[in-house]
Amino acid sequence: MAIFNKGSIATVSETTVISNGAKIEGKFYFDSMLHLDGEITGVVNSSNVIVVGKSGVLKGQVKASKIVINGVFEGEMQVDSLEILSGGVLNGNIIVKQLSIENGGKFNGSSKIIEKDEELATIDVSVENSDNAS
Repeated sequence: MAIFNKGSIATVSETTVISNGAKIEGKFYFDSMLHLDGEITGVVNSSNVIVVGKSGVLKGQVKASKIVINGVFEGEMQVDSLEILSGGVLNGNIIVKQLSIENGGKFNGSSKIIEKDEELATIDVSVENSDNAS
C-alpha cells in the first residue's frame, strides 16, 4: 500500500483553447497543450501537444512535440509525432519522426521521416518590439 502526500500529486497540464470563430495572427509559443477550433495564421512553436479540432484551421510554420489534425493545416511542420484523423486535411511539407494517417485523412505535400534520435530544427518565434518609446 502506497501513502501519498499533497506534494506527490502531479499537476494537471493546462490547455489553451482557441474557440470556433476566433482568428489570430502572429508568432506564438505554447508550453501548454493547444486545442484549436478557431484559426491561427503565423509561426507556432509548442513544447506540448497541438490539437486542430474539426472546425480548426492552422496556417503557417509549426513545430511541436505532437500534433493531432482533425481540421485543416496548411504550411510547413516539424513534429515528433503527427496524427491525421479521418476528418483531417494537411496541405504542406512536414519533417516528422512518427506519422499516422487514419482512413479518410488527407495529406497533400511532401514528407521527410527522420530518425527518433535526430533533433528537429528550431523555428524562430521571437516577437519584435514595436514600441517606439524614447
